[in-house]
Amino acid sequence: MPVTKIDKNDFLLRCWEMFHLNGYYNTSMQNLAAATGLQKAGLYHHYPTKEDLMRRVMEFALEQFRLYVLAVADETGLPPEQRLEKLLRRHKKLATLHRRGCFFANIALETGREGLFNEVLKTAMTDWAETVGRILSERLPAEQARQEAYRLVMEYEGAVLFYKITGEEQYLETFVHRTVGLLTEPVTTVNN
Repeated sequence: MPVTKIDKNDFLLRCWEMFHLNGYYNTSMQNLAAATGLQKAGLYHHYPTKEDLMRRVMEFALEQFRLYVLAVADETGLPPEQRLEKLLRRHKKLATLHRRGCFFANIALETGREGLFNEVLKTAMTDWAETVGRILSERLPAEQARQEAYRLVMEYEGAVLFYKITGEEQYLETFVHRTVGLLTEPVTTVNN
């Protein structure tokens, strides 16, 4: 049988798609081999366990998330409300692709109790919340922006969950409009 060559990024992207489509537990090494065009033995040569491969896929997914979604926060040519909206719309685009939802949240729901990938999952969610917090801090006091950002990430994941259940994007659209409104409304501070 001829040896299949595949670019490392393409390999990781195909594995990511399989894990996102089927989840961690419902994706076999045979599924991954078929998706990448490689032999199962070749996968095991580079990744001794499915968990090792998933960990690398999650690191790759986080790199891509930072480049595609979170990097918007650094586009200094746009005002903060436009950067926040662009960031949220990019995440929405990923979440609504084939109605799969948020990859990191899906894996957290599936494997979080066992803690298999919690370190990478926590990094992904923390990076996301801190990036949103940086944008918010351009209009809100720093501590209020940080607290609001973590609340917004949790609320967004709830909107994604309702979207996955119903197929109605209104939950995500409402979230985007309300969140961007935080930066266009008059600033109020919260005293504890």
